Amino acid sequence: MIVFNGKYRWDGKKKGDRKPVSWWPGSYLITIIDLSDEKPGVHMLKPIIVMAAETKEGFCLKNTYQDLVKNVCIDFNLQMDKVFWVSYNAESFLEMQAAVFRPVSRLGSEILYDIRWRPVIDREFDEIKHFFPESAR
Repeated sequence: MIVFNGKYRWDGKKKGDRKPVSWWPGSYLITIIDLSDEKPGVHMLKPIIVMAAETKEGFCLKNTYQDLVKNVCIDFNLQMDKVFWVSYNAESFLEMQAAVFRPVSRLGSEILYDIRWRPVIDREFDEIKHFFPESAR
């Protein structure tokens, strides 16, 4: 089931005590998919898929990507360790990479992550491809 499909925007300002995605406005195309109801009786390690693509509107997040992930998880009440995060190129749909998050440090109550990118494997692609437009498959 698709939970959200649209532009996720930020204005570069703090929300309470939470750091923004970036200090400059921007947006990403985000699709959030919850697979937990699709396969009853099957316990999935990562039942939530988040697919994200740059809109090229505003700031590029290459160095602050973990802030996008954290804010999306907070705003949509997602547990970061239950999310399979995929970055893709919105123009071709073929350049997909999966994020692997590894906690590396703490700064107060905030956890800092190292993000490594790896290619999406065939089984993962098969699971998410039907959420892309027919022309992209």
